[in-house]
Amino acid sequence: MKQSRVSCLPLLLLLASTSAADDKSVQSTPSRRVRLEKCHITLIDHVTLASDRTGIVKAVEYKEGELVKNRSRVVLIADEVAQANLAAAEKKASNENELNFARIAKKQADSEHERMVKANQDAEKKGGQKPVAQVEIDKAQLAADKAGISIAAAEHEIGLNKLNAAVTAAELRTYSVLAEFDGVVTRIYKKKGEAVRQGDPVAEIINTDRVRIEGYVPLADLRYAKQGAKVYVRLPVAELDLLEDEDKQPFEGLITFVDVVSEPIDRTTRIYAEVQNRKNILRAGLEAIMEIEVETTPLTAKSPSEKAGKDVEPTADQK
Repeated sequence: MKQSRVSCLPLLLLLASTSAADDKSVQSTPSRRVRLEKCHITLIDHVTLASDRTGIVKAVEYKEGELVKNRSRVVLIADEVAQANLAAAEKKASNENELNFARIAKKQADSEHERMVKANQDAEKKGGQKPVAQVEIDKAQLAADKAGISIAAAEHEIGLNKLNAAVTAAELRTYSVLAEFDGVVTRIYKKKGEAVRQGDPVAEIINTDRVRIEGYVPLADLRYAKQGAKVYVRLPVAELDLLEDEDKQPFEGLITFVDVVSEPIDRTTRIYAEVQNRKNILRAGLEAIMEIEVETTPLTAKSPSEKAGKDVEPTADQK
């Protein structure tokens, strides 16, 4: 009995090794990244606000360094005349006297025409002579039609007045220079009381929540630089030494642009990646290192029968 157990031991070891090999049959190729040096950090949300009107600066709502919300007014141009024009336009648009008068005239003309027609119909039923001449009935019908046209004209005039009021309101809004996104006011070009012309810059707003990383990929690695590919961005070692340990983690982002033209001399292609910029660590103007993640392809180990191919003899049951 002991000898039988000992003889089975090599077989058990063989089965265990085969099972371990089966567990490792599906594995991936080692992941790697394409490294790009000396990438440039630029801002995505960076705008210089300009005035759409010529006039005098009436108010500057923010100071340099203050946070501003999207669609908030940053600078106001003197708008007293525009406000007066809007008030007059709205007053005119709300006047419906002509329309009300035309409706009353139409109602009276219709009533007069109906009375004349009814009088003739009643007289005709009784066999008497018609009391109203046809020409008078035609004149009453013409007056009713004219009153109907007056109603349409009055409604058209009111519609034009409302459109004019809307145009005046739109013109009034051009006296306010609004922020285009949430950000920080980094520069104010005009002060209260200064003259401003159409197109003159009045303020600068920057948002550093996201930045663009510009790099150049060698042609040999261009196949990995696809829109939507994941990238990892970090600062060079010299800048990393200035950060706290918790801030040294790489920034994750995605490639948003791959140029369709390559540089003929150094045989590289320009790409952009968009990265969320926590704590404003990636400052515009600095250089960064960007790594493109290369997708891994799973490798499946073949079984002994697959490796043998046609050399494997079928069993008795298979025959």
